[in-house]
Amino acid sequence: MRRSLSSISIVVFPLPGDEQGLVERIRRAVEGAGMRAFIRAEGYAFMPSEVVGALGLPHLRLAVVEDRIVMWVRDPFRLGEGCLEAGLAPQDLYEGITRAARAAASEVLAYCSEKGAGAIVHVP
Repeated sequence: MRRSLSSISIVVFPLPGDEQGLVERIRRAVEGAGMRAFIRAEGYAFMPSEVVGALGLPHLRLAVVEDRIVMWVRDPFRLGEGCLEAGLAPQDLYEGITRAARAAASEVLAYCSEKGAGAIVHVP
């Protein structure tokens, strides 16, 4: 499961001016898949609760970096360490992250189809 989480990567090259709109589409999709969005300096952290981040457990990150939007899993190899302390089974956290990543990927691919933009998507 840890290796699978570490493979999650989404990079999209939105058309100029579309960055914030696409970020919001992704945020809504990920929240619809069961994760909560927490604002960070570079964008968002997505996790079931803030406790997950405080304990350093795996969670999704979304950032706008220059002309691209990037999503990845932060701390994928910490899956299992402290999950019970956060009230989660490792399998449940894994499934929640992958479900949310798939929702984000679906939204990105829909955007790319609509706008002719490019993306690199790796989601198990």
